[in-house]
Amino acid sequence: MEMAKRADEAGGVNIRPAVHVVELGRRIELQSMDPLFHNITIGLYEQQPKPGVIEYFVHSYSGIPDTDERLARVVTIMLELGGMARAGNDPQRLCFTCGEVHKLACRRLFVAACKVKLGVVSEPMPLEVSDKTTGRNIKVIREDKATYRVTADGLDEGRAQRIGAIGRGLSRLAQMELIGEDAARVRFTCGTPHDELVGLLLPRALNLRAAMREQEEAMSRGLLVAPSAQKS
Repeated sequence: MEMAKRADEAGGVNIRPAVHVVELGRRIELQSMDPLFHNITIGLYEQQPKPGVIEYFVHSYSGIPDTDERLARVVTIMLELGGMARAGNDPQRLCFTCGEVHKLACRRLFVAACKVKLGVVSEPMPLEVSDKTTGRNIKVIREDKATYRVTADGLDEGRAQRIGAIGRGLSRLAQMELIGEDAARVRFTCGTPHDELVGLLLPRALNLRAAMREQEEAMSRGLLVAPSAQKS
């Protein structure tokens, strides 16, 4: 839990500081400097408003005008790119309709949403991507509600191994379950389809090492800074 405190004075006489507590929950991802909006810091928080219910909250301590609008745009992009839903009436709160956490995928979705420039239409990414390693188009086919199969045309033994590597990449990035020894099939344990998340993560699954390195760098960028340090 993180807190924001406000001290007041009345009539020139110091009074006991009034404390405003913002229950943010646990911060799971951070955009330390938002280049698209005055380099403010934006955090993604995991909350549990009641047992068995997980929600995510996008928040910034910045006092710069229009910060709320910027946060609302990040949330809107997450809804569009990741197939999430709004949680209640708060424009900064969202969740997965399946009720599961999907924490790693949500973190990557948040980072991607922070990078979408103003005026750019954010649409779900296709379940197909060009793979420079094999020179083929990699496709992901949903076989049932939650199971996906990675495939490509004209597979030989080497390319089949590549398909398995991509399947393992998806399983790591989205915390999906691997099915079969060839690792070409993966499944969301929630039993719910998440085509938008698979499309978002597929290009990153082509190079798992780079994706994991990007994640480690993001985690080491620092902590949230005070509002006074975020003013431009």
